[in-house]
Amino acid sequence: MRILQVEDDPFVAESTEKMLATKGHRCETTPYGEDAVARATTEAFDLILLDIMLPDIDGYEVLRRLGQSGVTTPVVI
Repeated sequence: MRILQVEDDPFVAESTEKMLATKGHRCETTPYGEDAVARATTEAFDLILLDIMLPDIDGYEVLRRLGQSGVTTPVVI
């Protein structure tokens, strides 16, 4: 499974990546909401793990933009 993780806390991001890798998943991480929107609208992911408090735009805005762009990838907040 290819997973996009949107997380700005380096410890949480690294821990999640390692845990998912042990289960055979490929996790790619970005700390920025704007980058997450750009990637999710141009690349195929099976799941998006979304933090709410991000350094640029918040997770709710990311979710809103993904919906407006027609992205149907499941999102876990």
